[in-house]
Amino acid sequence: MNVRNLKTDVLIIGSGGAALRAALAAQETGADVMIATKGPLGKSGATYFSVAELGAFNVPDGAIDSTDSPDAFFDDIADAAQGMADLKLARIVADEAVQAKEYLERLGMKYAHNEDGSYMGYRACFSKKARSHVVENHFKPVVHVLREEVIKRDIKTIEGITVTNLVLKDGACVGAIGLKTGELLAIQCAAVIVACGGASTLFAHNMYPSDITGDGYAMARRAGAKISNMEFVQAGIGLAWPSVNLFGNQLWEATPRITNGKNETFISKYIEGNYAEADVISAKGGHFPFSVRDISRYVEIAVQQEITSGTPTERGNVYLDFLNVDFQKLFAKENSQLKAMWPLTYNRFKELGVDLYKEKIEIACFAHAINGGIRIDENGESSVPGLYAAGEAASGPHGADRLGGNMSVTCQVFGKRAGEAAARRAKGTVAVSIPEAAIQQEQNIYLNLVAFLKKISEKSFPTCRVLLIVPY
Repeated sequence: MNVRNLKTDVLIIGSGGAALRAALAAQETGADVMIATKGPLGKSGATYFSVAELGAFNVPDGAIDSTDSPDAFFDDIADAAQGMADLKLARIVADEAVQAKEYLERLGMKYAHNEDGSYMGYRACFSKKARSHVVENHFKPVVHVLREEVIKRDIKTIEGITVTNLVLKDGACVGAIGLKTGELLAIQCAAVIVACGGASTLFAHNMYPSDITGDGYAMARRAGAKISNMEFVQAGIGLAWPSVNLFGNQLWEATPRITNGKNETFISKYIEGNYAEADVISAKGGHFPFSVRDISRYVEIAVQQEITSGTPTERGNVYLDFLNVDFQKLFAKENSQLKAMWPLTYNRFKELGVDLYKEKIEIACFAHAINGGIRIDENGESSVPGLYAAGEAASGPHGADRLGGNMSVTCQVFGKRAGEAAARRAKGTVAVSIPEAAIQQEQNIYLNLVAFLKKISEKSFPTCRVLLIVPY
């Protein structure tokens, strides 16, 4: 196997919102930067993968609710975390969100506006204030402006590489090794930033692209980095057919009807306690993800149980519809969150082949983001010197629950901080060559895996899924 040795100051793994922001920050701080990504630059990963008609970017600038403030934002983050976040990091997100928004706007980012020219926004999951600035087409616009800036600055990029292991020397991270079309790449650097997303594709039903496979968590853990909060996986209701799309919390304001394959309502069957089905469904308006904090939890519990052991649709889902909703009356209500968002939502579902005014849709429970990951400090650095993390790969800014729209802003805040810190480290660090033993070990793993795959390909198996566990 051919081995190619490369060298840079800061290596960034991933090319989504956090990774690209880190690359720009590191370059602005004076470092030589290299981006390693499985797919096309800025056109792969979770940030680019649109699973909703809109994205929320939380900013406590008072543009949507004049009573909002960084302090109120911090209080919402802390309350949602239920004691499981690093509050120093939550404070940083609250204080630096406005700066993150303005940086993107300087690059050409366009947030949605109302007809009167004001910012379009709403109160997202677990929030007490309306501060979520609307990004149309989920987060593609965010990653687009960052990608264009990375290209303009001619930051080095390796596409089509799967980074598989980090390299340590004397307890510090000094590089990484990856595979690109049969070639082994050994990348020597002073700092590595892991920003390759989460691991929700571990779940059969998920809202993530196939290239998000938990690589960052795994290689960081093998390197000895501390990991936390991995048990807090966001899961919630989404459109299951003919495509997958997140079901925003504002849609529950309409109290839609949920039925099984026999057109029977069933939520009440799974409710423990004296709660009305309509109240349980309406409670989902507070947040998209499943949470044990309120009675809305019975929606996901009922949907999953009905699919698993009840009477699902032929495709293995359940139905939801708005057929009996008086939208004009609903939109006439004061402070209706749904009113402003409905045109975006309706058009998105229409593009996916569903008319929400006229048709039932099929829904199911889907895994979404993971609130845990590699534990970081205020500089985005892990417990391993020279190893940094940002975005969904990192843990600390979020806890048991996370405000809707907070992952997008956290990617920008800690992408910037990790990039700057990694660049500062590079200035004061003498480059260390990647040990030959590390390269040889990786070669042996690849060759053994190839031999194993060749062996099983020569045998005849019925159609099945094969789980490969590589013994790192």
